[in-house]
Amino acid sequence: MAKTMTRSRNQLASAYAPESFFTFEGGLGACIAKSIPTGKAELDADTRDQIATRMDEIVRSWYASALNCRNPEGPEVLPLQCLEKQLINDTGQVAPFNEDRFVYLIPEDIGYVPAPLTFVCKTCRLVKTYESLDQLQREMDVLENPARCPHPKGKQGRCDWRQLDVMLVHWSGNWERMMPHQWQWDTKEQKAVLRYGRCDCGCTDFTLDQASPAIGEWFFRCASCNRPLTEKPLQNDRETIELLRDNMNDPARFTEARMEATSYRASQVHYTQSDQFVNFRDDKSRRLRLLLPGNVGELEDFIAQQFGFERANLTEAELEASVRAAALDAEWDKYKAQASAIATLEKLVVTNPELEGALRAAKGAKTTIIQDWERRNIVRPKVSLPVGLSAAIATRTSMFATRYDPFRLAVEHATLKETKLDPNIHKGGRRAFVPFDRLDRDLQPESQEETERLQNETRTRLDQLGIETMGLIREFDLCRFSFGYSRMSPGPVLKDKRSKDMPVKLRLFPAIYADERMKFPIYVVTQSNEAIYIKLNEIMVYEWLRRLQCGDFFPRGMDQAWRVGAGLLETAPEFDRYLQHLRVSPNGSVYYYTYTLLHTYAHVMMKQISEFSGLDIGSLGEYVFPADLAFVVYRSGTTMDLGNLSALWRNSNLPFLRSLLRNKTLECGSGSLCVRRGGACPDCIMIPETSCIAGNRLLSRSVFRGNGRPKLDGRSGPIEGYLDVVNEMLAKKVA
Repeated sequence: MAKTMTRSRNQLASAYAPESFFTFEGGLGACIAKSIPTGKAELDADTRDQIATRMDEIVRSWYASALNCRNPEGPEVLPLQCLEKQLINDTGQVAPFNEDRFVYLIPEDIGYVPAPLTFVCKTCRLVKTYESLDQLQREMDVLENPARCPHPKGKQGRCDWRQLDVMLVHWSGNWERMMPHQWQWDTKEQKAVLRYGRCDCGCTDFTLDQASPAIGEWFFRCASCNRPLTEKPLQNDRETIELLRDNMNDPARFTEARMEATSYRASQVHYTQSDQFVNFRDDKSRRLRLLLPGNVGELEDFIAQQFGFERANLTEAELEASVRAAALDAEWDKYKAQASAIATLEKLVVTNPELEGALRAAKGAKTTIIQDWERRNIVRPKVSLPVGLSAAIATRTSMFATRYDPFRLAVEHATLKETKLDPNIHKGGRRAFVPFDRLDRDLQPESQEETERLQNETRTRLDQLGIETMGLIREFDLCRFSFGYSRMSPGPVLKDKRSKDMPVKLRLFPAIYADERMKFPIYVVTQSNEAIYIKLNEIMVYEWLRRLQCGDFFPRGMDQAWRVGAGLLETAPEFDRYLQHLRVSPNGSVYYYTYTLLHTYAHVMMKQISEFSGLDIGSLGEYVFPADLAFVVYRSGTTMDLGNLSALWRNSNLPFLRSLLRNKTLECGSGSLCVRRGGACPDCIMIPETSCIAGNRLLSRSVFRGNGRPKLDGRSGPIEGYLDVVNEMLAKKVA
């Protein structure tokens, strides 16, 4: 029976998630976490839809990558080497996400049992290994009595038993304790069986030879005659040898079943699989419904309106047909009365110019009626999107992972503006969003004079940084969920293992009893933390992109409402979840450059926030909105220091902004990779991968100050950095 423990919700959903290994404070005794029933997470329909969408995409992306990790001439990869069998249907394809098979839980506590159950005596080196806790319990009197030595050669001294901190793991997601027994394929029984260790002399007791500093070289010796059982700890993964039973005579395939010795403390023992998204609980207009499969036309309307693509007005006949189809005859009569009034005023204004104001007001009222119908989806305007863009919208779910889908992110950014960034929104008597150049009472200094001075210098510094808007979001709603794990690799492919790529298996957390049946737990953490929102200057970004002279650079649209995001959406390349389809562009890519600029800027911001706030950089996260040239850096923890971002601004406002302009901040002192070639390294802008939305890909210091270029640009020579272009444009403006 598993005991329970309590940690923070984020810890239980990640570091202490089911099937992970850990030790309690003091390092005595290793345990494995187990799924147990906890309180159910009450989630609204939109949140559940987002989880379902992301689960589907994660599983399908994982399966596609793992199944195709080898070239056609290589050994075949089987579906069950890639995914848990519950995620695969009868035809060997990915089964659609079925919410009825899962239960959403709050990670309030977690179960645990001691593991692995192998013990070694420090005195006589004898090994004791147990298959279950019951078996261990029956021999506890032996392990707890130092005077009782079970060595076959007689008493060797006072025994001192310690749990062995080495185990064996496999990319199938399975693990095994270190033991002198081995899983082997039994051709007679047609299944994997455990062959118990026995020396040629007949002895079944063994010692562990730990002379080598490499744990992979440790092996078992006969406790009686001291003969080695094997030269190293060879163990097979039971599940893999059963899958490959038809290939057991092929040495190349059989090595795929070999497990690897590692410490239970190593990160490769357990990688929690999770995802995170912005939780728009205040989305009263329900913009996120635009992302549903049946709303492609509405999404096109939104993109056209948001980014300044051409829109044509509907004819009176088309308007009438749409309004009457919605059974709104009274509203149509009101609209016709307004149109009639406009026609009358247009005739009168010829002889009476004083009626021009009334005519403008009447036309404005008519426009408002049409806009209200559009908002309520009663009428849909005609849009004229480029053919390629319409095709990308129609196929976006196969082209882009949810976290990189530029159309989804555009909808989310519009929702963020409507629910958080609107200056008229207040929460708890305070503004929901406070731009740093237009402070509220909570963030401004005591005197009005000092406030004006701070705001003016802030605006100057933001201009120098090429930032249009920067401010504090007081409640940035996030939803993080974890649902499974992998071993040996956090992704679907373990590169170049045993001379070939290995498929890594995605496992679900073990099922628990819930709602009168067995269900797989999904641990959900929702939180509202502070965040800093940054939007770059669109004119400056456009000028920077123009000077890069990429082959797919787009001319500025003629419409005044045209935005840079329009061109970016047209040129967006495929972005899969694991960024395996990123390709070097022979002539550069404006979308890669824009994403790299925003992503690199976010990392620089996170580094400086960490330095000035005292927050660990691993407790920060990022969210990038490429088409809107914006990003958010947020606090992702749930500890008592959730107000550190607002405290950072109150205590270190101008020093913080000035630090972003220092050469030390914008350059790397570790070597040529970053300084001369425009790269990134762990010593400068790389951050823990658990905090990075793109796994530390698409980063380059060259996008700030030149010196080289990102590696996805196939051309040679240095580029102009964004801040170089910004400073030049500001200098011309002053002159």
